[in-house]
Amino acid sequence: MMRAKLDARAVIILTVLCFIWGLNAVAMKYATAGIAPIFCAGLRSVIATICLIIWMTGRRITLFVGHLKDGMIIGLLFGAEFGLLYMAIKFTTASSAWILLYTSPFFHALGAHFFLPGDRLSIVKAAGMMLSFAGILILLSQHLGLPSVHQFAGDLLALAAAMLWALTTVVIKRRLVAAVSPYHTLFYQTFFSIPILFLLSFMYQETPVHYIDGLILISVAYQGVLVAFISYLVWFFLVHTYPISRLSAFTFLTPVFATLAGVWLLGETLTPRIILSLTLVSIGIYIVNRK
Repeated sequence: MMRAKLDARAVIILTVLCFIWGLNAVAMKYATAGIAPIFCAGLRSVIATICLIIWMTGRRITLFVGHLKDGMIIGLLFGAEFGLLYMAIKFTTASSAWILLYTSPFFHALGAHFFLPGDRLSIVKAAGMMLSFAGILILLSQHLGLPSVHQFAGDLLALAAAMLWALTTVVIKRRLVAAVSPYHTLFYQTFFSIPILFLLSFMYQETPVHYIDGLILISVAYQGVLVAFISYLVWFFLVHTYPISRLSAFTFLTPVFATLAGVWLLGETLTPRIILSLTLVSIGIYIVNRK
């Protein structure tokens, strides 16, 4: 049953998910030190798909239940999104890529406004989202420099990834929410993303593996099992239950948690800029989700 607003349980779950995704930024940094980025994204989809097959088979859930065309579409969009994002990081700064990727809630809200009945973009929602995004800009602005031609190309790729993320979610809400279960939605997305990611890796002429150690293996397992399998499964339960515009506002917390994870795991400094960012993001989320 679709709910009009987020309840306390959804808020807690979303906060935990954003924390997991924030730590994923550190895991990706560790993993890609020894494994090519796009190839690593493909491995993540493979791991998540295997976990889903085991879990669904154990629960005697049929893997393919129709709507394969829609499933292929979201899988291709998901794979292309991460392929573009990883390629963007090759050309532009990580900070620029994160800022542009997290413009996706604006595209979510616009897509929901035009294509999803009952999820209209109000002035209040827009103001809350802009306040949250201002917090992200403040957090990451210290790392931005003047763009070169290559950086500008990377920025465009990251922006395209944000659009694909939003488009994927809108397609799911419009085509799959009422037709299949959340775990089928995730299975289709990960399963059909595998060929596009490995194809992009091949076209990009990546050397798949440079070296492997224990930390890299743990990082890949974190991305595949906890992020792409467990957290995404929970996310799709929420997507099937709550409006996109309210859910997407919480994704602004992810780069904040990613920065805090850097402070915790990489020894970076907790600055007043981070505290201000957290405050603006929290206020923006409250505005978006208030009655």
